[in-house]
Amino acid sequence: MIKTLLKMEFRRAIKANLLWSIGVGLMIYLIIVLYPLVDDIYSQVPPELMAIMEQFGGIPSDVLEYYATEGAMMLQLFGAIYAALLGFNLISTFEKERLAEVIYTQAIPKQDFFISKLIVLFIMILLFTLINVVIGYIGFLTINETFSLSDYVIFSLLNGVMYLHIALLCMVLALCLNKEVKAMISLAIPLPLYILSIVSTLTDNDWLKRLKYISPFTYSDPVAILKNQSDFEYVSFLVFTGVILMGLSIGYGLYKKRISVS
Repeated sequence: MIKTLLKMEFRRAIKANLLWSIGVGLMIYLIIVLYPLVDDIYSQVPPELMAIMEQFGGIPSDVLEYYATEGAMMLQLFGAIYAALLGFNLISTFEKERLAEVIYTQAIPKQDFFISKLIVLFIMILLFTLINVVIGYIGFLTINETFSLSDYVIFSLLNGVMYLHIALLCMVLALCLNKEVKAMISLAIPLPLYILSIVSTLTDNDWLKRLKYISPFTYSDPVAILKNQSDFEYVSFLVFTGVILMGLSIGYGLYKKRISVS
């Protein structure tokens, strides 16, 4: 029965996935292929602007550093928005269309529904990540620039994990709210966390710097991974993973009580 549910959920999610994947991928491709032109512009940056840019990683010395400061940050933002909407809609849209009341009468365990949604969420995030990895790689090939493929793969992997964390958290959020709530409320999770990671990077306040550990954008920071070669932020990863596991356990309990069919 899970196989049937997977097919149903997959068909419902795949169109939006491809639209987001290709749209974001083409944006990243355009940013990458503009590197030769932007590299010439960087050479003419005045010292005053240079000091400001240092707060955001400084002037990139190669295409991968340029990708980290210009492309990957945009990729993270739009990817996190997609992940948030995906996770939330896997719960809310199914119920708003009143399919749940009909299908639950078929004596299918709610556990099967919950598992099928988790599997589809994982597949959609994996597909979104892979499409953008491939399109980005084609961009590097287009301008014939050498770069560290291993660093690119490591960042892409951690970036995909970040998407997964955001999507799962927004799924739990949907389970905690009324089914009539609009999906845009899910953006209240990735956008503040994204801003928080930026603020914690720019500030000199030690207390504010520690806030980075509650953001998944910290362990997947492209500048830290691709430019500064910083150590893996395992504290941020473990904290957010713990939050997700706790949220999923609570979310499963809420899902079993979500809709009662008389």
